[in-house]
Amino acid sequence: MNPIFTQQPSLPGFDRPVADAGPANRNPNAGPLAIDDAGVPVLPGQLALFTAERELLGLMYAAIGRGRFEEALEHREELIAREGPSRAMREVALLARFGVPTFWTRPPGEVLRDWLPLERDSNASAVLATLLSDGLVARLLETHEPAVLVREVPGVLGPLVNFLATANSDAGFDPAVLLRDALLAGHTPAPNDFDEPAFVDLLAENRGPGWLACVGALRRLWPVPSADALELALPLPPVPDDDEERGRQFWACMRRTMACGRDDPGGAEARKRMKQLDADLHGQFMRQGLRRE
Repeated sequence: MNPIFTQQPSLPGFDRPVADAGPANRNPNAGPLAIDDAGVPVLPGQLALFTAERELLGLMYAAIGRGRFEEALEHREELIAREGPSRAMREVALLARFGVPTFWTRPPGEVLRDWLPLERDSNASAVLATLLSDGLVARLLETHEPAVLVREVPGVLGPLVNFLATANSDAGFDPAVLLRDALLAGHTPAPNDFDEPAFVDLLAENRGPGWLACVGALRRLWPVPSADALELALPLPPVPDDDEERGRQFWACMRRTMACGRDDPGGAEARKRMKQLDADLHGQFMRQGLRRE
């Protein structure tokens, strides 16, 4: 059973009956007691209250996952009025902040800078943490492009990629491209921020972000865009000494090969430079090629 929908042991004003309560304690004309999930009889009238509580809990958690935090706060307040400040309600105490409409009227950078530490310090269960993350992303994507959010606060990259990988979106946006562009911008995301095993494996490698963008392309995790005419008109710079700059040059060479035919001198020069930069990755490129954007 999903832990967020488990029944509370009892409600205020109700004492749970013991399982071996004898017939002397009950109306002999009453039917059998209902049994809860723990195998314990439930008093008449208590089951209906538990059902109403579970329904409100379900509505609250569903609203969180959709990013409707104002609605979730209303359900939380109703649950507190019914049963008091239970453990489940204390776990979602951060709705008192996230459920205020003005929290979301600020620039995304301010929202994320307030959100991330509050969520991290909330001690939320794994299930609730996932719902909060999905709700955050769903809410922000209503008004902002993913790349803008990552540029504002790089720490949101993992939740964004995870959400976009599972969301039923008609936009056709490839979440892998978001990770690719973040690596090319020099970001160094943590592997454990991502749900996709292929991303976790890639980011666990001991390489700089530019090289990881190249390796991800060679593993066909994301496409490689063609170089434009301006890039092709410029000569390749000398091989750099800095390892990260070498990775960026390898990426630029892959882009040149995507724009040039196999017998094109520009493509041949780019492939030769790739071999100078990393012979192993060049060999992988020659064997399997790349995805075209």
